Amino acid sequence: MSTVSYWPITACRNGPQLPQNQRWLWTPAVRSTPPSHPAPGHRLVYAHCAERTPDTQEGGYSMVTVLLVDPTPIVRSALRDLLESMGHGSVDEAIDVPTALTLAREKHPQLVILEMSLPGAGGLDLLRRLKARDPEQMLLVYSGQNPAHFAPLCFQAGASGFVSKDADLTGLRKAIVDVLAGRAHFAREHMQPGSGGELAGLTPRELAVLQLIAEGNSNLCIAEQLRISFKTVSTYKGHLREKLHVDSNVELAEIARRNGLVAGQESGVGALTAEALPLELGMLRGLVDAAPNPMFVRTIEGRLLFCNQRFLDYYRVSAEEALNSGHADARWFSPALRKTIPESFRRLVNEGVPFAVTNRIEIFGEPRVVHYWMVPYRNASGQPAGMLGGLHDITSSEEHLIELRDRTLGAEARLRQRTEFYMASLTELAERLVGMDLPPTTPGLADLSGRLARLRRICDLEDGQVPSVPVSSELRALIEHSLTGHTASLFGVSGINSDRVWVDERLFSEWMGSALSLFHADSDALITLRLDMEAHENGRLGTTLEISGRVAAGSVIDRCHAERLAEHLQGRFSYASHENDATVTLELELLRASLE
Repeated sequence: MSTVSYWPITACRNGPQLPQNQRWLWTPAVRSTPPSHPAPGHRLVYAHCAERTPDTQEGGYSMVTVLLVDPTPIVRSALRDLLESMGHGSVDEAIDVPTALTLAREKHPQLVILEMSLPGAGGLDLLRRLKARDPEQMLLVYSGQNPAHFAPLCFQAGASGFVSKDADLTGLRKAIVDVLAGRAHFAREHMQPGSGGELAGLTPRELAVLQLIAEGNSNLCIAEQLRISFKTVSTYKGHLREKLHVDSNVELAEIARRNGLVAGQESGVGALTAEALPLELGMLRGLVDAAPNPMFVRTIEGRLLFCNQRFLDYYRVSAEEALNSGHADARWFSPALRKTIPESFRRLVNEGVPFAVTNRIEIFGEPRVVHYWMVPYRNASGQPAGMLGGLHDITSSEEHLIELRDRTLGAEARLRQRTEFYMASLTELAERLVGMDLPPTTPGLADLSGRLARLRRICDLEDGQVPSVPVSSELRALIEHSLTGHTASLFGVSGINSDRVWVDERLFSEWMGSALSLFHADSDALITLRLDMEAHENGRLGTTLEISGRVAAGSVIDRCHAERLAEHLQGRFSYASHENDATVTLELELLRASLE
């Protein structure tokens, strides 16, 4: 495979001249300035000729079709105005994931600009599904969520760029130009590790589940929206509670709202204050009305301020009867329960912390199993001003939930025991090896210690304990650094391009070491490396690294280590051998990084 460089014909001095009424269509360039002649091993590919049009848009590109996905009308309006000012007048709009998928399928937009905080499955899920439907789709994220956390996730999911809504509008304009030009647009400071806040340790799927929990969805609804099993939802909830150190869905929902995962609520907004309540009451009422389960807001005295229709339907009362009523007026409860509720409610208000409980109660004399939750909001003095609450009737599914929970906990326990057994076994072997007090020069000692370390690393990779942190890197220099310690003359490295790409340097270097260990490396066994890079659309580089040589003694550990690392790099690993020779191939699709 030869390395292909694309250049704008208008920038090539020796390119053919066109008639006055024609122009060359721009094609993404792998480098910023064209050479007078192609470099060895490169092919100079000329763009297609087309009629000159008078409506060339900002950045030198023709008008493109755009899909805007954002739940806020004023944001969509501002984006439409910006795009029209740049000459892009064909714009469609969506407010949620299903509408966006439908429009993308029907309209085939060239560029999609989307918010992460969307109702339902959320922006990350939409991004992945759009990318799966069309790998060449240009996707620009314009979001109010924490960029230090979400920018790397969007990058991993296939986005071409990420712009924070806190940034200047000039930054968004530049991002649109960059993405349409086939360049990735990610702020360097957003791609640094360790700055993602309390959600930094969550996977994209866990984030999607957390958002749906915050919106009040049941396990069944979450499973349907994310197209996963009911059991898997329970597993994700367990992971979320463990990672975020909470004990209930109410606390999970509060964390999600605090970090801006709920559509229509900005990151960092805390409890509602008494002064802001008149302005925010409409948004709060909208949240309650849109909830799939019964929800309500009560004053600190227990008076029902407002509720949704599902609340009225569940308790079989009219709005006139329910509004402004107190707990003592809740005729759907038994007289005995009505006497105890007011005191319990006052205690919760005074404690001022989120509350959740599952109880067996009677509603109009019918036994039910109901999960209740309440979250306080406070005034400017920090005193409780009211309670937002809701419920979920789980009567019909209680036994099923218990069975699923037992199965889930049992499976998790068995998996945990097996992992702990493997890790303990490896630790024991390593300790016994050290206890033998063998001289460091003992033949095979260093190799055996290395294999034990790689086995532990494989366990970490399979357990998802190894984060991926892509950085802007020059691939040639990274490969050369990985060859340190090897005799340079043993490696024939050809066709390596010097362009910078986004890649996890640590994992890539670790993969290089693992792959090289599969071959003999001495004067009688030459190892050759070949790197081919081909420019794809949207600023991506198809990268194939091939290593060939005489195969070393078979090692299941080294090969498995290389395979797991390739999966973690989101690449494809292959191994082929014939007699004493072998070839290892790693295929990656990398985002080209800015040279600035």
